[in-house]
Amino acid sequence: MSETSKSTIKRVIINNDLDIIVARLRAREIARDLGFGTIDQARISLAAGELARTLAENVGQQGEIVISGVQAKGHMGIQVISINPKIAAASPEAGAEGGTENSALSSVLGLVDEGFVEDKGEQGTRITLMKWLS
Repeated sequence: MSETSKSTIKRVIINNDLDIIVARLRAREIARDLGFGTIDQARISLAAGELARTLAENVGQQGEIVISGVQAKGHMGIQVISINPKIAAASPEAGAEGGTENSALSSVLGLVDEGFVEDKGEQGTRITLMKWLS
């Protein structure tokens, strides 16, 4: 996996629509601090916002977004993790056929360099997005 860099870790609890805005702002802030350009900051912010929106709309209970700088294999980047206690893991390739969550996930994966979906059983689903500095 990857190591967390010395950069600040931001946790955003997602309960409602206002928390989506907070997640987007925190993602952009960390991306800027890590040295990402304006366009990549916007992509990272949008990806974090979409994960947060999925949590706010579908969970019905508290979800969480964790944003941090990462360093792995000699690369520096940013990681956005969605911890979703309710939605079952599904293949991102399912796209629109898999429902709202999957179509949102498919579009989010196009904004980042890597994405992983892990079924954590009773804990729900963990989605990890990575964007590397070029």
